[in-house]
Amino acid sequence: MRNEVRNETRNAASTEQNNIAISCKKNPKIFWKFINSKVKNRHNIGDLKVVNKATLSEEIVVTEDRKVEAFSDFFSTVFVEENTTVPVDLEVIPNTPVMQKLVIDENIILKKLDNLNTHKSSGPDELHPRVLYEVRNEIAFPLKLIFEKSLITNQLPLDWRSANISPIFKKGSKNDVKNYRPISLTCICCKIFESIIRDHLYEYFITNNLLSNKQYGFIKGRSTVLQLLKVLDDWSEMLEFGGQIDVLYTDLEKAFDRVPHARLVSKLRSYNLCPVILGWIKAFLNNRRQRVVLGDVFSNWVNVLSGVPQGSVLGPLLFLIYINDLPYVCNSGSCVFLYADDAKLYKHILNDQDRFILQEDINNLTEWANKWLIKLNINKCKVVSYGRTINHNFSYHIDNIQVEEVLSIKDLGVTFDPKLSFESHINEKINKAYSFLGLIKRNFPYLNKDAFLQVYKAMVRSHLEYAGSIWFPYKVSYIEKIETVQMRATKLFYPVRNLNYVDRLRNLDLPTLYYRRLRGDMILVYKMFNGLSDNVFNFIRSHTVTRGNSFKLFPEHMHYDCRKYSFRNRVISIWNSLPDHVVCARSLFIFERNLDKFWFNQECKYDWQARLTGIGNRSEHI
Repeated sequence: MRNEVRNETRNAASTEQNNIAISCKKNPKIFWKFINSKVKNRHNIGDLKVVNKATLSEEIVVTEDRKVEAFSDFFSTVFVEENTTVPVDLEVIPNTPVMQKLVIDENIILKKLDNLNTHKSSGPDELHPRVLYEVRNEIAFPLKLIFEKSLITNQLPLDWRSANISPIFKKGSKNDVKNYRPISLTCICCKIFESIIRDHLYEYFITNNLLSNKQYGFIKGRSTVLQLLKVLDDWSEMLEFGGQIDVLYTDLEKAFDRVPHARLVSKLRSYNLCPVILGWIKAFLNNRRQRVVLGDVFSNWVNVLSGVPQGSVLGPLLFLIYINDLPYVCNSGSCVFLYADDAKLYKHILNDQDRFILQEDINNLTEWANKWLIKLNINKCKVVSYGRTINHNFSYHIDNIQVEEVLSIKDLGVTFDPKLSFESHINEKINKAYSFLGLIKRNFPYLNKDAFLQVYKAMVRSHLEYAGSIWFPYKVSYIEKIETVQMRATKLFYPVRNLNYVDRLRNLDLPTLYYRRLRGDMILVYKMFNGLSDNVFNFIRSHTVTRGNSFKLFPEHMHYDCRKYSFRNRVISIWNSLPDHVVCARSLFIFERNLDKFWFNQECKYDWQARLTGIGNRSEHI
């Protein structure tokens, strides 16, 4: 009987673990809930250190009701009170067409309801998305009437202007309230209407080319990887001519929470928005309130004086519009790139005059921030220099305060070092992958093949592949270190652990990470050529088509490895080796299918030490 009970419990545990592993990509909440259930200390937020307003002394907050009030007090201190008696009126941008009126369609609302994520939390009205999804056919028309009434009258229900705040830990000490970010949980119905407004607003800005081409955040066809590719290509081209590159990485303090409403509305008006939509957005921003929620404990309601709600649908686009003119003020000669509120300025430094130009643009950025009530956090702003030989005999300043110079920095998830070798980034990602492998090994001992592959791809391989086109390793030692992670991971699946690595991969139908990076490069080139993402490179087309395909690229001459192995030059010979039926595919799906068929017999698919054959000069790739 003991053995039968043990078998039943193991079967139950195996079924549970396999179900969690298979669904971890679509619903990671289930995965982390299962992991956290194994931890003895299940409190997400521990004791907090706060300053007593009466005695000005530091004290420890232990109870949940005092924690929510401590968070609420801190989150409300970042709000900006602007002087509305002296409004900032901007003129309408010349040659900007008037935005067309918004027509609310019942079919669009039904489509939004069909795409609801039923695993999300409800807002202050406690209408869960699962309920709205189940009755979507019945409520589509009533919602249409409500949305039309709200748009015409420029009024929103109180629940739509309320938000439950969840404190999300960022980094640093967990007992400091300053290290938490407020994420707003708003009403689902309001989010649906926001998405309709957002789509209309976004289409207007994209159609009329009003958004800055230096902004890569929250814009379709742009991403962190594309921005880093563009920046790294600029840097490698500059370093071909010697000198160094000085980069200022800025930090806008509580940027989303500090956006002044009156100034934001003034900027929206300058883009010639439809008066009805402008009035609704103004009503959406004003007279808001929020409260902090920890479990079943709520803080008191607090009025929101500024900012766009983090966690809302419309908020990110409104923020992009507010800082849309930032790149144009840095016009002294340096380059600036944005990803949401993350901005970096850089200049190719060949003499002292170039440093003065960069400093002048830093001053212009500071003046812009002061004018629009956006505060620069000088303590978190950093300067990094890249190049073969670096001169540190110059300091940059913000408001007469010297900016700290560091040797490396994490930019959009990728760690950059002075030589642009990405060795520290590779080591960091390898350690991160090993930590997740440990989680899987300790908590999922009964995985079948499909479940193992799903949890490995979602929780381990994703860390080793993020922005792989940026830090693509060309040294054998780096390639081997990365491949060793997958080598160890495949040993966790017991049926194949005694096979060699190549046979394990064939049995699991799991390509090598080296092959995956090559394939990812080709997919990214195809997306650029076919308008699926921004084409950040000016590839030179070759007129010789006697071999290869009709989209052949011409390689450029380079001196140093930084440029030689950059994305622009690395992909050319591989892309030129592909036949026409691959590169001329009508869709991305067909391209991937044809590429996989063409590379079906490549040895490097399961043996990373093999070379990609059929591309001419193979020494360029490993």
